Amino acid sequence: MTPHEAEIADERHRDEDQHLRSVEAVTGYHIHASDGEVGHVEDFLVEDADWSIHYLVVDTKNWWPGKRVLISPRSVQEIDWTDRLVSLDVDRQRVKDSPAYDPATTVDRAYERHFHNYYGEVKPPMRAPGSK
Repeated sequence: MTPHEAEIADERHRDEDQHLRSVEAVTGYHIHASDGEVGHVEDFLVEDADWSIHYLVVDTKNWWPGKRVLISPRSVQEIDWTDRLVSLDVDRQRVKDSPAYDPATTVDRAYERHFHNYYGEVKPPMRAPGSK
């Protein structure tokens, strides 16, 4: 690499968002409820129109046999990139009692209404900045 190419690469690196991660990079992160670990990120449900993350798909099989649940990004309190950990603002029992997620089920308005009623959310899912 020439000195000029190295300078260009350094400039690009400085401009990168240090909080931006791909969903592939975050898949596998451990999920901690407010009172302990509950699972890991298995996947994401993303809106195709604007690429906003609607839900994290959490696998809880190490804690409760065979259960996947959806977690709203609004429940994420903090992400620790170093320890690969997503902290939630809900407790373990709330996650355990949440509706099970079946990947074959269509997440439509009725499903979302049921999900948001369970978590006491009244707002629609998050949208990316600038989207409608």
